[in-house]
Amino acid sequence: MNATSRAKRFLQLLTVAGFVTGPHAALFAEEEGRLHDAPRWEAWLALSTWPSLNELQPAAGGSFKQLGYGLGAAAHWPVGQFQHGELMLGVEGAVMATDSDVPVLLDDLLARDGYLAVSAKWFFSEARNVSLDAGVAYHLVDIAQLDTDYNSSVEFESWEETAAGLFLGTTWDVSGGRSTNDGGLSLGLKVHFLDFGTVRDESVFVTPVLGPDAGDLDGPVYAFQIGYSWR
Repeated sequence: MNATSRAKRFLQLLTVAGFVTGPHAALFAEEEGRLHDAPRWEAWLALSTWPSLNELQPAAGGSFKQLGYGLGAAAHWPVGQFQHGELMLGVEGAVMATDSDVPVLLDDLLARDGYLAVSAKWFFSEARNVSLDAGVAYHLVDIAQLDTDYNSSVEFESWEETAAGLFLGTTWDVSGGRSTNDGGLSLGLKVHFLDFGTVRDESVFVTPVLGPDAGDLDGPVYAFQIGYSWR
């Protein structure tokens, strides 16, 4: 699966999940008589660190870098307003990548992870601007050689796997509380728990890169987010 197809698939899944989850969350809240606020939207950039990925031992030598990068977006709808908090349900997704110094025939070997999730946010504090987050995510991860010439879209995928996993996290809306409809800076941390099994060369481009067993790839994966949220 090439990068363009993967991006289209990811956007299609996120759109469908939004249409399914959003109306149901709003309907539930209307039935409870608690829908007093607008949906919360968020977009972010992320720095990720994946210890298990860094510990892989590719047959070609080298290793993956300590820090990765990514971007994501989320939409959550209020389903309950309470004296000491607010419950929201929604969907979110992100794509992340980690570079390496593994020697390959093309320019670069990259590990990529995209996920789509259904999640809940419990906002508390007087300003309703701090939340505890939890969700279930479906991940698609691959390791591929890329040609970094921007005039070219050549890539060769050595390994691909999917897995479902849980995540926990927290979010702080620095510039705007949940009692307002303002937007502003948001900071977050997510910890993903998952297991992709053994990483190996499923396909070989001239010479082996990962080998028959580069190690097991599992969680936790830590993602530090900085973004913008609004309602």
